[in-house]
Amino acid sequence: MMYENLSPKQLKSMLWWSQTDTKNFDSIVCDGSVRSGKTMSMTVGFVLWSMKNFNGENFAFCGKTIDSLKRNVITPMQKWLEGVVKIKINLSSNFLDISLYGHTNRYYFFGDKDESSYQLIQGITLAGILLDEDNVNKFFKFYWQKTTQSFFNEFV
Repeated sequence: MMYENLSPKQLKSMLWWSQTDTKNFDSIVCDGSVRSGKTMSMTVGFVLWSMKNFNGENFAFCGKTIDSLKRNVITPMQKWLEGVVKIKINLSSNFLDISLYGHTNRYYFFGDKDESSYQLIQGITLAGILLDEDNVNKFFKFYWQKTTQSFFNEFV
């Protein structure tokens, strides 16, 4: 996909990890109007960051439900990253593998429908997390304990 006319905020949220004034941050939060490109820029940035810095690691994409995550992030991500990365999706097992730069990482899908959802990620070590439209509850708090490298979209 060709990216044209990205706003300064979209570029910042996509490439914060490579910019001198923000590259030492452990996480970022994007908040803004509907259809402003937050999900696209955060998702592309999360994947590029993880592929550049890690190999053979586990990551998580998290949304309100797995279905909404697949609809809002996983399905459009294939178009957003077309020609950039190789994506192998296993929808029935709720994960995908992404390859780039000779690295391959696994990305699990999690829903956060209620306060018991945090139990879904117990026992897995994650190198990073993208939270899309996540609710603040025990699941979020558990994410934060599982990793220090997190991306947040529409958390506030």
